[in-house]
Amino acid sequence: MGASHFQMELANLAKCLFLGFMILWIQIHGCKGCFEAERSALLNFKKLVVSDGADADHLLSSWVDDSMSDCCKWERVTCNSTTSHVIELFLNNTRQHDIDSESFYDDENIWFIKLSMFQQLKELKNLNLSYNVIGGFIDYDE
Repeated sequence: MGASHFQMELANLAKCLFLGFMILWIQIHGCKGCFEAERSALLNFKKLVVSDGADADHLLSSWVDDSMSDCCKWERVTCNSTTSHVIELFLNNTRQHDIDSESFYDDENIWFIKLSMFQQLKELKNLNLSYNVIGGFIDYDE
């Protein structure tokens, strides 16, 4: 009876060690890169900047439409190291205006942002849109 009990305890210990190893492996290697919906939302923001005549390819050069591109490694993007969700975006002066210029607040520099484009960023905590001359936010598709 002693040897059988010892073998059961040893088998349980091996299962616990294996489970612990698997959890550790998943934590280290499991969740790599950003989520497709979040990557797509960021690329939509870049398209908005480009459509407004700004050189977003120069400013947001790491934001590429490639499924292998990890948006957590893109410039101006910070992700949660555990969940890989986007938590911060630093999109200040994305249109590269000279903020000291008298023409900074001219009507042609004012633009509107659709709030729903950030809806896919479920864990977004900090969104810096300063120095973008945003005239307002819209919630509808034009």
